[in-house]
Amino acid sequence: MAHTLIAEKPEHAEGAERVLDRAFGPGRFAKTSERVRERGAVFEPGLSRIALNDAGDVIGVCRIWRAEAGQPVYFLGPLAVDPAAQSGGLGLALVQACVGACRAVGGSAIVLVGAEKFFAPAGFSRAPDGRVALPGPTDPARLLWQALRPGGLDKIEGELGAPR
Repeated sequence: MAHTLIAEKPEHAEGAERVLDRAFGPGRFAKTSERVRERGAVFEPGLSRIALNDAGDVIGVCRIWRAEAGQPVYFLGPLAVDPAAQSGGLGLALVQACVGACRAVGGSAIVLVGAEKFFAPAGFSRAPDGRVALPGPTDPARLLWQALRPGGLDKIEGELGAPR
């Protein structure tokens, strides 16, 4: 399936919400990651990526948020691909595009909650236990991070929250 990846724009909001609802269902807002966003993480549409099909419909979304955990970091999520477009590598392509955008603007690191098996090909690894926390229950094996520059992970510590 052909697709185009672009930075998220206001006109994509409705399509992105539709994809997120189809991928996650009604429990989407119960996730601990959502607490980070509710507590003041700042949405970065210019670093977030949307996948459009040939008809111009949103079929995938990967969002980036400015946050802080001892130092400024980016928080990746949610990531979703329309169920009809899954299993073709689009999710990984969206993640890689977001990582590239964050690296290009000089960020230090990206933190996310997800499956290491899926995110490892995009450069993510498990954060050491106790270094970073979320405001709610989180499986430590799913707390992943990636440095965007040398030493980018060195000062990350504490609960992920709103940027200062």
